[in-house]
Amino acid sequence: MTYDAVFVSDVHLGTNRCNTKKFLDFLDNLDTKKLVFVGDIFDVYCIEKYHTKWEKEHTKALHKIFSLVKSGVEVVYILGNHEGELRRYTDFKHKNFLMCNEYTYKTKSGTKYLCIHGDSCSEFSSGSWKQLCFNKGYEIITPLSMWLSKLFKFSLVYFLKNTINGKKYIAQYENDLVKYCVRRKGYDGIICGHIHHANKLDFDKVTYMCCGDFVDTCSAIVEKNGKFELMYY
Repeated sequence: MTYDAVFVSDVHLGTNRCNTKKFLDFLDNLDTKKLVFVGDIFDVYCIEKYHTKWEKEHTKALHKIFSLVKSGVEVVYILGNHEGELRRYTDFKHKNFLMCNEYTYKTKSGTKYLCIHGDSCSEFSSGSWKQLCFNKGYEIITPLSMWLSKLFKFSLVYFLKNTINGKKYIAQYENDLVKYCVRRKGYDGIICGHIHHANKLDFDKVTYMCCGDFVDTCSAIVEKNGKFELMYY
């Protein structure tokens, strides 16, 4: 099917967490007018912090993205927290490519959706003591999860998200993002990433959508004629 727009987040190219094979296959079979990357496509943070290896397949994915731009697909690249070093280049635009911190997507029917990675919109956002604790915990868990994934194909991060406390965190994040969207006013919904948990929920008059990731779930949001759906690849 040809889509009006496809939304993808948290691919984490540059790490062994990335399901590069499925991501490449996804890009090869993609037929869309607009492709919106909702943050953490390239994992600059882990490459610098943990010296993760950039593989040949990651370069293939980069070439494929450039090929889509060259073919006329409108590509919007929203930067995530793992690409924080690139945020100095926000609002960079060249022909049908745009790099930004947030983006407003409008459907043919006129509904408006705020597209943002989400790392700065929750109570776990930068500057809070909760974010400090979360970051420290993440720095411990991430290399351990990478090691377990490489040796045993087991994702510690995915396991922890499915515990009682993990589910509470996800629910809190979803509520925080909806509240942020309401405060911004004029939007019918919000499309985000960050927590690697694909979901589509209606909160009164605001729709919450999270793209998920291309690490564990290999998911994306697709839109055609104003109808949004979660796709698992």
